[in-house]
Amino acid sequence: MKMLNMPVDVIATFNVQGKIRPNYIRLEDEEHTLQTFKIENIVFSREEKYAGMPAIHFCCNIIRNGCAQLIHIKYHVKTHQWVLVREG
Repeated sequence: MKMLNMPVDVIATFNVQGKIRPNYIRLEDEEHTLQTFKIENIVFSREEKYAGMPAIHFCCNIIRNGCAQLIHIKYHVKTHQWVLVREG
């Protein structure tokens, strides 16, 4: 499991109540090429405080190289930034 804490691009949608849901994530592969992956399902999500700032932690599954892979991403509410927390 790789701990990363690096900014990533995410495409997300909001429902009518304002609840956010990540749909796609863009990650860099071994050749440093950006690839977009569909988020297949969300295992869990929870609200957290990260250094005192509100964040939403998502644990999601993507299909990468034909295999399911678990990723953890955080959405920082105040800055609107997505961060890849860990892979694997």
